[in-house]
Amino acid sequence: MAAFLSDFLPDSDASSKLQVVDLGLEKLSSENESSPYKLIEGADIRAILKPRKAFSHKGSYGHTLIIAGDEKTMGAALLSAAGSIYGGAGLTTVSLPESGLTALNTAFPEAMYMDRGHLIKIKSLKRFNSIAVGPGLGRLLDAICIIEELILLKVPFVADADAINIMAKREDLLLHMAKNSVLTPHLKEFDTLFGEHKCWWLRLQTARLMAKKLGAVIVLKNEYTFIVDQLGDVLINPTGNPAMAQGGMGDVLTGLIAAYLAQGYSAKAASILACYFHGKAGDELAVTHFNLTASQLAAHIPVTVKTFMKSSGETSEYDVI
Repeated sequence: MAAFLSDFLPDSDASSKLQVVDLGLEKLSSENESSPYKLIEGADIRAILKPRKAFSHKGSYGHTLIIAGDEKTMGAALLSAAGSIYGGAGLTTVSLPESGLTALNTAFPEAMYMDRGHLIKIKSLKRFNSIAVGPGLGRLLDAICIIEELILLKVPFVADADAINIMAKREDLLLHMAKNSVLTPHLKEFDTLFGEHKCWWLRLQTARLMAKKLGAVIVLKNEYTFIVDQLGDVLINPTGNPAMAQGGMGDVLTGLIAAYLAQGYSAKAASILACYFHGKAGDELAVTHFNLTASQLAAHIPVTVKTFMKSSGETSEYDVI
């Protein structure tokens, strides 16, 4: 079965209507498959998602570092931390201004804290399995220096919000970003990074080109989020709804992607899982909620994943029969 790409675009034109979207990701490896556009289905998620094993511990599920927040934007850091914690990372460390430490300890006593001064010590960052940077970070000199240090570290990271805006003005940083990093722009951030576009069709073409050039995954956020992988294939996420149209949702998604990276998933798989369950949690809550907060959605993600696994007949080794 197939659909048209225009079904998933807010603005369609003749070019997009001619593009076929195939259902499912299994055809991506087929030599006879010509369409780069794929719609993610539940079967694809079941093929990617790994159940938790008996005798596992916090070290089994990785350590995420969230670098986010400024004096007036601590909430972004807390929401990203929520994405990591509720996404199942074994450990979550948050680097935010010291004035936000009380808020962090109050909201998430599970999270650890790293002083911003330690971020310049590259060796101290190598112990993390994933790094996410940008939400509420600001664009002042300190934030720029953080991005520069991450580039020097030469490890993949998830870049959102101000991290994207900083790299938009520093092409040298963007082009030297480690392969298999993940960029998570919304429409305006995408155009700031790659130039103005007249329609979504053109944005997708630029995303395909730049994902291949950078060797990165680009998560282009909208009601139907597009995950563009390092080969330029476009994976369309079908979950999500207008009830989620409130601030902070992207911050949660950033932490969620980092959580899956910490657990050993590839950049592509982590982005697929995070986008799918982020939207699906919103779909489940929208049954009884007219609108949702990002905090509500983050807390519901473990329930969504568990429900999905049960509906798929999957059980974790620790499940009681």
